[in-house]
Amino acid sequence: MPVFADLQSLHRIARTNYFPRAVSFIAVFIGILLLSVERDLGTTSLLLAVLSFLIYPHLAFLHTRVAADSRRAELINLAIDPALLGLWAAAMGFNLWLTFMLFTATTLNSAVVGGVGRMALAAGIFILAALLWVLWAGFEFQPNYTTWFAIYVGTLSAGYMLSVGLIFYRQYKQLSAAHQTINRNNEIFRSLLEVETLSSEANDIADLTDRMLEHFERDHPGFPFGLLLFEKRRPRQLIHAGFRNLDKQHQDEIVQALGANGKGDAPCTFRAGDDQMVVVIPMGHHLDQAAGYLVIRDRVASAFSGVIDLFVNRLASAVQNKLLIEELRKTSETDALTGLFNRGYFDEHLAAAIARKRQYPSADFSVIVFDVIGLKGTNDRLGHQAGDQLICTIAERLRHSTRDSDLVARFGGDEFVVLCPTCREDDVWDVVERLQSAARSSPIEIQLPDGRSSEIPAEISVGAAGSDCHEPSQVLQAADRRMYADKATFYEESDESRS
Repeated sequence: MPVFADLQSLHRIARTNYFPRAVSFIAVFIGILLLSVERDLGTTSLLLAVLSFLIYPHLAFLHTRVAADSRRAELINLAIDPALLGLWAAAMGFNLWLTFMLFTATTLNSAVVGGVGRMALAAGIFILAALLWVLWAGFEFQPNYTTWFAIYVGTLSAGYMLSVGLIFYRQYKQLSAAHQTINRNNEIFRSLLEVETLSSEANDIADLTDRMLEHFERDHPGFPFGLLLFEKRRPRQLIHAGFRNLDKQHQDEIVQALGANGKGDAPCTFRAGDDQMVVVIPMGHHLDQAAGYLVIRDRVASAFSGVIDLFVNRLASAVQNKLLIEELRKTSETDALTGLFNRGYFDEHLAAAIARKRQYPSADFSVIVFDVIGLKGTNDRLGHQAGDQLICTIAERLRHSTRDSDLVARFGGDEFVVLCPTCREDDVWDVVERLQSAARSSPIEIQLPDGRSSEIPAEISVGAAGSDCHEPSQVLQAADRRMYADKATFYEESDESRS
């Protein structure tokens, strides 16, 4: 028992050809009936016409439904069509209008399905079938037709050609829409890929933001964009913000509005000029390290509407990865108590300064070593929390008194070190004097656990050395020796003052 295939499982040409074939064959049957008014075709001819034009189209479709390969079955049907129509054209005495309609219909239909190759094959089969009829039944030429028959066949032919044109137009529209969709998807996926690339190439979150905005602006020049990051626990605290094609007033308005209370998880709009609207898309449900917002022109957001969540997700992942990397780097480079750089970070930069001095003899540097005097006594008298406050206060004073080019680090328990990458030894003493004055500017007030406070004098010993007076690899040791010498002098003077 044959198994009928589901209509949706049939090949596209098998589904689309059924209705046009059935309708056009009915039209041809009507044309033959009109001819029979002038000519007595006989009962047999009319029965054959019924079989050929009313029953055959349904048998052809049935053939595609029971066949294992519906496409191949329909291609066979398309070869049978011109053979059948060629036989009827010859049998009708090559009536001009009828032959024209049959030949045009079968060749155009084949051209729509298979292009020039299938069209040529259909024309060949049509002509061959007509010749076979002539060889079997003899040649008969009856080109005459009535006015009504000519009008009927001409109208059908014109309608058929128009329908073929509409089919081509519909296919063109579908292909054009598919092409636009493909181009848009390619653009989106290219943007997604570039987001991953930019994330891996960026040095820090500021660099990543700049690269992202340049990427957006390159694809949509002149359109406003922005990327904002706030601390999650302190929404008003801005981590970083970058904008393109937005004036300062609108930038401040957006930062202020988002920093106040955020905008939740739903996109919102801002006016960014007389004729421009921007959409602010939160990345909150994608980010753990910060509260992030993508600012994008409404027209661009609409173009990305189908995959905007995927795009924002990738962007948020890139931002979060960079924030995590920066957090890890900060943890590995900074001292947990004071927030200054740690010894490992200082050693790395000192090694770079030593290498630079050896490569370029004029690239001198200096090192300053500080030691907090009295830390052990403070710990013993007031507790380690008081000692920590002492260390943190000294660290803060040193941080605010150094130049941007200087590197301040906590070297040990009560020692601090400053790398001055452009100072000779003669010049570094001016820096030492400034730092000493800042560190000793006033007594340090310590808050005790019981609520009381205690003042501790800020005393430090200091030593400095420069690479212009010492072997580069010995500069730190020289500064350290001078610091211990200064410390010894301090204690000697203290002993003398007490005696």
